[in-house]
Amino acid sequence: MSSDYKSYFYSKFFLIYFITLSLFIIVDIIESGRITLFSFGDRWNFILYQIGFCLIAIGFFSAFLANLLWKIKRVK
Repeated sequence: MSSDYKSYFYSKFFLIYFITLSLFIIVDIIESGRITLFSFGDRWNFILYQIGFCLIAIGFFSAFLANLLWKIKRVK
Protein backbone atom coordinates (compact mmCIF):
# COMPACT_ATOMS: atom_id res chain seq x y z
CA MET A 1 0.00 0.00 0.00
CA SER A 2 1.23 3.43 -0.81
CA SER A 3 1.37 6.06 1.88
CA ASP A 4 -1.03 8.21 -0.16
CA TYR A 5 -3.65 5.48 0.01
CA LYS A 6 -3.12 4.94 3.75
CA SER A 7 -3.47 8.62 4.61
CA TYR A 8 -6.48 9.00 2.32
CA PHE A 9 -8.11 5.84 3.69
CA TYR A 10 -7.60 6.74 7.35
CA SER A 11 -8.87 10.28 6.90
CA LYS A 12 -11.94 9.19 4.95
CA PHE A 13 -12.66 6.06 6.98
CA PHE A 14 -13.13 7.84 10.31
CA LEU A 15 -15.17 10.60 8.68
CA ILE A 16 -17.47 8.11 6.94
CA TYR A 17 -17.65 5.94 10.07
CA PHE A 18 -18.80 8.75 12.33
CA ILE A 19 -21.23 10.14 9.75
CA THR A 20 -22.78 6.69 9.21
CA LEU A 21 -22.94 5.99 12.95
CA SER A 22 -24.55 9.39 13.58
CA LEU A 23 -27.11 8.85 10.83
CA PHE A 24 -27.88 5.37 12.17
CA ILE A 25 -28.52 6.72 15.68
CA ILE A 26 -30.51 9.75 14.45
CA VAL A 27 -32.79 7.63 12.24
CA ASP A 28 -33.21 5.13 15.08
CA ILE A 29 -34.23 7.88 17.51
CA ILE A 30 -36.57 9.56 15.02
CA GLU A 31 -38.23 6.27 14.12
CA SER A 32 -38.80 4.89 17.61
CA GLY A 33 -38.29 7.83 19.96
CA ARG A 34 -35.29 6.15 21.63
CA ILE A 35 -32.24 4.12 20.72
CA THR A 36 -33.66 0.66 20.12
CA LEU A 37 -30.29 -1.02 20.57
CA PHE A 38 -30.93 -0.66 24.29
CA SER A 39 -33.93 -2.82 25.02
CA PHE A 40 -34.02 -3.24 28.76
CA GLY A 41 -35.99 -6.46 28.44
CA ASP A 42 -32.93 -8.09 26.89
CA ARG A 43 -29.91 -9.39 28.74
CA TRP A 44 -26.82 -7.20 28.87
CA ASN A 45 -24.63 -9.65 26.97
CA PHE A 46 -27.15 -9.67 24.10
CA ILE A 47 -27.22 -5.87 24.09
CA LEU A 48 -23.41 -5.75 23.97
CA TYR A 49 -23.32 -8.26 21.10
CA GLN A 50 -25.94 -6.27 19.24
CA ILE A 51 -24.05 -3.00 19.69
CA GLY A 52 -20.76 -4.66 18.74
CA PHE A 53 -22.28 -6.17 15.61
CA CYS A 54 -23.67 -2.79 14.54
CA LEU A 55 -20.34 -1.01 15.12
CA ILE A 56 -18.43 -3.70 13.21
CA ALA A 57 -20.94 -3.70 10.35
CA ILE A 58 -20.75 0.09 10.08
CA GLY A 59 -16.95 -0.23 10.11
CA PHE A 60 -16.96 -2.65 7.18
CA PHE A 61 -19.39 -0.42 5.29
CA SER A 62 -17.20 2.62 5.96
CA ALA A 63 -14.07 0.79 4.80
CA PHE A 64 -15.88 -0.23 1.62
CA LEU A 65 -16.94 3.36 0.92
CA ALA A 66 -13.47 4.76 1.65
CA ASN A 67 -11.93 2.21 -0.71
CA LEU A 68 -14.53 3.01 -3.36
CA LEU A 69 -13.83 6.74 -3.04
CA TRP A 70 -10.09 6.06 -3.46
CA LYS A 71 -10.74 4.07 -6.66
CA ILE A 72 -12.95 6.85 -8.03
CA LYS A 73 -10.26 9.41 -7.19
CA ARG A 74 -7.58 7.33 -8.91
CA VAL A 75 -9.62 7.03 -12.13
CA LYS A 76 -10.06 10.81 -12.44
